[in-house]
Amino acid sequence: MKIIYFTTDRTMSYQRAAEFFKQKLAKLPDIRVQYVNEGGPISKILAKANFAPDFIYIDNLERFILNHGPITGLSKINIPKGLSFMDLHRNKELLLSFVKKNKIDLVFAHYRNAFLRDYPQLADRFRWLPHHVYTPVFKDYGYKKTIDYLLMGAINKNVYPLRFKIYKQMKYVKGFVYHSHPGYRNFTKQEEQKIFIADGFAKEINRAKIFFTDHLIYNYPIAKYFEVLACNTLLLANGSKELRDLGFIDGVTYVEINKDNFIRKAQYYLKHEEERKEIARRGYQMVRSQHSTEIRAQQFADELKRYLK
Repeated sequence: MKIIYFTTDRTMSYQRAAEFFKQKLAKLPDIRVQYVNEGGPISKILAKANFAPDFIYIDNLERFILNHGPITGLSKINIPKGLSFMDLHRNKELLLSFVKKNKIDLVFAHYRNAFLRDYPQLADRFRWLPHHVYTPVFKDYGYKKTIDYLLMGAINKNVYPLRFKIYKQMKYVKGFVYHSHPGYRNFTKQEEQKIFIADGFAKEINRAKIFFTDHLIYNYPIAKYFEVLACNTLLLANGSKELRDLGFIDGVTYVEINKDNFIRKAQYYLKHEEERKEIARRGYQMVRSQHSTEIRAQQFADELKRYLK
């Protein structure tokens, strides 16, 4: 299967999962992929391509257009087309109009329930592609667990209400550590040494006994859920049916919390080391066996093949 894959280079960005995904996709034995980092008329882009594609894919539509401009003429070609859309709560009209205007066949998104809730008119084109973990980075480094409670990332009250409450109530608790979000941008190698991104982010997670996060007001099973488990650290976060379907089972692979019980549960699992380690171990095994980048790349390729049959 041959794929023309429109994408933005995020090698040095805060979020690099898309780069790892592309690497794994290109290594699949039955896949030939050409990455394109420019917009413009699709006829000119295809004329320069190394092959006639079976499928055209636009990775992270909103970001691609922002960085490279639109791809024009897609509605005039008969090649099957797909795209991914990340922040489902933003720019809804962009997705709806782009899909309609350009006759897009498949729409991939990380968040199943939110997509079907907000875009019911695209349900037949939707394909679920949850977050994944690149296990050479997100792994158990074997570090000593020197942090009792860790919270990392944005804590805006209007978007992350549980994180905000955790921060406000835990910030003076002995053993609690908070690191703010570094920002959604590219970073230099020198900057990487001073902030918690890439493997530095994973290593800090691995140093924690307990890690807090939440699924925002949108009930998104965000990447941190997967990343924390992959570092063999106990995750405390709110839950959902979608998370359960992904293998996040309360008391089995992580611990579900809410605004009323997070302190009690955090204190309990800090004190009960063997229970904490056992849940973390099961979560670690689950995410590596079900949600690695290799697995997700193969699932993506399988979805395209099923559609092309």
